[in-house]
Amino acid sequence: MKQAILFTLLSLSIFSCQKNDLSSPEETPTEEATSYKVNKATLLQLVNNVRAAGCTCGSTVMPPVSPVTWNDLLAKAAYGHSLDMMQKNYFNHTGSDGSDAGQRITAAGYVWTAYGENIANGYPNETAVMNGWLNSEGHCKNIMNAAVIEMGAGREANYWTQLFGRR
Repeated sequence: MKQAILFTLLSLSIFSCQKNDLSSPEETPTEEATSYKVNKATLLQLVNNVRAAGCTCGSTVMPPVSPVTWNDLLAKAAYGHSLDMMQKNYFNHTGSDGSDAGQRITAAGYVWTAYGENIANGYPNETAVMNGWLNSEGHCKNIMNAAVIEMGAGREANYWTQLFGRR
């Protein structure tokens, strides 16, 4: 009986997307690993770990999907949006100039066929922001979207933007 309970608990901790499941793969970012004020290796690993395991987003079971790779054009667009939100003290997917994520990605030079955007505010690090996104059904579904194959992210203060795309 104890073995069955232990197996069940172990299975739940492996296959669930609750915030306690994530631990930071790298605690102290090196300068090379940091791009647009985000530890890209850490965030990419956190995203790809969830994508590889599959996840439940709200009430929707999302199967495992292929990993994403880092894209600096997406990171540039993401950082620009985070900076804009911080400087103008707002929090929205629509930019202060009225732009949407697709327009910002295009302006950064990324020619997309699909994209998704996650934003967050108030999280101190990559692990915390990933937990927040995974506990939001829409953000979680963006992370698990099989149609996207690249990712970039940017942070200014505690304003975070994560962009996914496919060219």
